[in-house]
Amino acid sequence: MGRWRYTIIAALVLISACAAPQRATDTRLGSLTRLAPSGYPAFIDDGEPASLATSVGRTLTYISKLPPDREFLFGNDSYTAAEMAGSLTEFQSFLLTNPGREKLRQYVSERFTVYTAPGPREDGSIMFTGYYTTEVMASPVMDDVYRSPLYAPPSDLVTADLGLFRDKLKGDKISGMVADGALVPYYTRKDIDSGGALNGRGLELAYCKDPADAFFLHVQGSGVLVYPDGTRVHANYAGANGRPYRSIGRFLIEQGKADKDTMSMDWLKGYLSSHPDEAESILCYNESYVFFRLEESGPFGCLGQPVTPERSVATDKALFPPGALIYVETEIPKSGNDSAGPADRMAGQVTWKPYSRFMLDQDTGGAIKAAGRVDIYFGSGREAEQRAGYMRRAGRLYYLAGRRIPEQHRIR
Repeated sequence: MGRWRYTIIAALVLISACAAPQRATDTRLGSLTRLAPSGYPAFIDDGEPASLATSVGRTLTYISKLPPDREFLFGNDSYTAAEMAGSLTEFQSFLLTNPGREKLRQYVSERFTVYTAPGPREDGSIMFTGYYTTEVMASPVMDDVYRSPLYAPPSDLVTADLGLFRDKLKGDKISGMVADGALVPYYTRKDIDSGGALNGRGLELAYCKDPADAFFLHVQGSGVLVYPDGTRVHANYAGANGRPYRSIGRFLIEQGKADKDTMSMDWLKGYLSSHPDEAESILCYNESYVFFRLEESGPFGCLGQPVTPERSVATDKALFPPGALIYVETEIPKSGNDSAGPADRMAGQVTWKPYSRFMLDQDTGGAIKAAGRVDIYFGSGREAEQRAGYMRRAGRLYYLAGRRIPEQHRIR
């Protein structure tokens, strides 16, 4: 979040990392399609208006730092940052009046242009997954208990914006290091954790009890470190080695050691704990490696603003407009799953409930690629962990922008 993130079942949670976009995102590639009012969804929001107003305010803080004429592209339609800010400012003011569901539905239907984001599934639906803020027991110093380091970004890690070299590569970035005058891939997870590639460089920020604890912090991309004296410090995403993310959950399924219907964070943690002789090779299957910075607050999305539980999502920012208001329709795990015993959770006994609400597109993730993927931020704590761990459900995704735009704003 301002991080990376990978999703648990498809990728096992998510890591989010993006810098604020420096130019308009070409969302025509994401196939956003403007809807006629007769095709609008029900716009039933099952959350509290105050949390939505907070999330809208964080997008407004991001937009206020952009040039007023910066373009946001919704399929074939174009809006400026000034137009986006105007409509969202009015919307935030409306939310602060604590409107009922019917007034909210009516306001959005009358004031916003609505676009649908069809997914690759046969019925056009999107796949929704989840992420959360993890808490990890850690220490600022290494000892016999805390031995797995978390690193700050190394000085030889280089990130290149490929869009500066070729227009067709706009939005693409690559990370690596310079060797013999050439940019080459950076060290892998195995190079760093098993080979000691970063030893002796003074990059250690803190130490976890177990390599798996550090790994899942990498997967989430940020989290809270809880020191032995009770001090809590945010470990926020500060960079990554640029290696592709590979899901260890999928790896174990392909190896015949797990079943996709029972795969969850609990299952993975249990397997790694009960098979210590396999743990290193399993973790190193995922070559991606995340670097952190320690701060007093967090977590942050890719817009440089805090993410809001169940009001912020992550999408592929090469396809969708950053910070935009969205509406989702899907299902999420019921809270009661938290009280299920470990055996029930390992057996995949999950019940679901309908879920629809307005959110803001404020983050991105290493496994959140293409038009058919959305990751919901569930917050922190055990319930958030459980929901994020099980969340994998089809649904519908809509983007909303200002009033119906004049014809002259259409991109030809």
